[in-house]
Amino acid sequence: MIPPKLHPLAAALLLAAVLPAHSLLAAAATESKATAASVRSLIPLEDFFAEPDMRSVQLSPDGHYLAFLTTLGTGKVGLAFMDMNSGKTEALVASKDENIKVYFWKGNDYIVYGGDIGGNESPAWRSISISQRKVVALAESYREDLVVDLPNMGQLVDRRLSDPSHILIYGNKSAGSNNFQLWNLDIRTGDRRAVDAGDSKVDRLGNVVDNDGNIRARSRFEGEKIVYEVRPSGVGMFSKVAEFSINEFQWDLLGFAADNENLYLINYERSSTGILQTLNIRTKQLGPPLFHSESVEIDGELGPFASYEGAVGVMLSYDKSKLYGVTLSPDKTRYQFTDSARELLQKQIDAALPNTFNLVVSTTQDEKKMVIYATSDRDPGTYYILDLAHPRLMAVGKMNHRINPAQMQPMEPIQYTARDGLVLHGYLTRPRGSEGKKTPLIIHPHGGPFGPRDYWGFNSEVQFLASRGYAVLQVNYRGSGGYGVAFQRAGYHEWGGKMQNDLSDGVKWAIEQGITDADHVAIYGASYGGYAALAGATFTPELYRCAVNYVGVSDLGLIAGSGNDARGSRAFEYHAHVRVGDEPEYLHDRSPVNFVDRIRVPTLHAYGRNDPRVDIKNWDRLEPKLKQYGKIYEILIENNEGHGFRNESNRIAFYRQLESFLGKYMWDIPEGHVKSEPLKIMQTAPKETN
Repeated sequence: MIPPKLHPLAAALLLAAVLPAHSLLAAAATESKATAASVRSLIPLEDFFAEPDMRSVQLSPDGHYLAFLTTLGTGKVGLAFMDMNSGKTEALVASKDENIKVYFWKGNDYIVYGGDIGGNESPAWRSISISQRKVVALAESYREDLVVDLPNMGQLVDRRLSDPSHILIYGNKSAGSNNFQLWNLDIRTGDRRAVDAGDSKVDRLGNVVDNDGNIRARSRFEGEKIVYEVRPSGVGMFSKVAEFSINEFQWDLLGFAADNENLYLINYERSSTGILQTLNIRTKQLGPPLFHSESVEIDGELGPFASYEGAVGVMLSYDKSKLYGVTLSPDKTRYQFTDSARELLQKQIDAALPNTFNLVVSTTQDEKKMVIYATSDRDPGTYYILDLAHPRLMAVGKMNHRINPAQMQPMEPIQYTARDGLVLHGYLTRPRGSEGKKTPLIIHPHGGPFGPRDYWGFNSEVQFLASRGYAVLQVNYRGSGGYGVAFQRAGYHEWGGKMQNDLSDGVKWAIEQGITDADHVAIYGASYGGYAALAGATFTPELYRCAVNYVGVSDLGLIAGSGNDARGSRAFEYHAHVRVGDEPEYLHDRSPVNFVDRIRVPTLHAYGRNDPRVDIKNWDRLEPKLKQYGKIYEILIENNEGHGFRNESNRIAFYRQLESFLGKYMWDIPEGHVKSEPLKIMQTAPKETN
């Protein structure tokens, strides 16, 4: 389990990181300038999609250690750490079967980490002691074939920051048992104790845990209503505090303050963009507004820096006793502070690092040391340690040393008006040298669709495509998060309808602006974006030169219809009925699989056979239709992947095929050459049969 040494590249990054410290109050970080010799005509694909050198950099609560994820000598993503006193850096652990995807400190000696198996999105959880180097199995990845007598499945509910020994998970007692419930899990031994979550028959939408690990608030379904309930202690009955129509849920419960009585929430009752307030769970009274913006929501859990817990949205002190402020992303992400001391500190950080957006991603318990992540639309980011005792900034290392920001392209916030008058926002990234010229354009819709959105910042996909000569348009179509609940609800029941019109109107806008012409537009997206690519190829085939569907839905019946194995879940029924739409005629008419005959252009498809979100049946139903109508297509299937390719070699293989596909079909072919190619099927492994 423990590799013998740190990968040489990661070691070099940290050993070289003890650079002359910046004065926080005076010196500004200088951005390296590319020399003529360093500028290459074509940046290697691997530079964009290889595993980062370091990411998720976190200080132990006492500041003794600095941990981070990196590629170790095993070929897997593992954990390494640095002793902040001695400067010694070494590998800590790498998993055998999966890449470590997430980790967090528990006290000053233990780290809990997890990674799923083959993209199944059910992490195997482990803990390791730095002093003892002992790995403890906490929960196995959920698999039907697991027969060993071990706890099976551990969905993380709460990290329990104030308790160094326990986390809260949802899982079962042992493999094969159906005793799924909440457990208080001891990360040192793996022992688990059942948690009182109230009536086990209640159909919950969500639970909120206080700082002692007790379920003190919850939301649940009750007929056609969503009910919010609280209780004064960790045991006993819940009592109702509010209820709303299932079509108009109005509260977003965030978490408890340090006093364990005031619960932070965002209230949408009187504002589409939400008002930050507290709810006193003893008096059941809402406190005064703490923050509100008329134009944009507070960044949510799917914000631009979502991999860092507490780094987006509502910013609290380490002990949750102070509200520092919020982050907002009307175009570029910005801070809005409610604490003057924290605002002054941010101004000092920004003065020292003036060319980047600077985010505090980790602190010690006393907040005297911090990890600063400095990034921009052209820079994947550099990590710094801020020591307030001196005060100074020390560079730790870059997320991706291969990327030269001077060779990347700026991401421009844009807006246009849809055909029905709705104002839409998004981002445009143009290729180098495109000033005053029309270039091939790729419409790149994000996944979701309800809640997620595109943000300003470094995006390896976008920069890769721009480096290959394409302009990239990212549209926050109706249904996207961030612009208010009314904007999000405007996308309900609009798969293939108004949401698709928003993308089509983006094509029209780009042509009118002289960014591209009508003959050189493609559509490429993943998840819902993959659906949008298929919808574009079937419902508006005249707009696109080719389409790329990455893990996309082809048949809405597999989400909302009888083909979905999770249909018995009330939460899934809510999603299907209220958000997606589940009327039979709608499901048929908005499913691209039923209109393959309309496709006029080549298409590329990629799926993971283990995908728990977009079932592989979406491809199994689509492929026969493509063959039936003799359509030109390419396919890449990975048997050991899920919703997006996580393994580096598979990820690079996909983008290499994407590069080849776009190169064949997006550019004009000299006269005398054949433009189209015969049907081509590419599959990395044979399809399993029953």
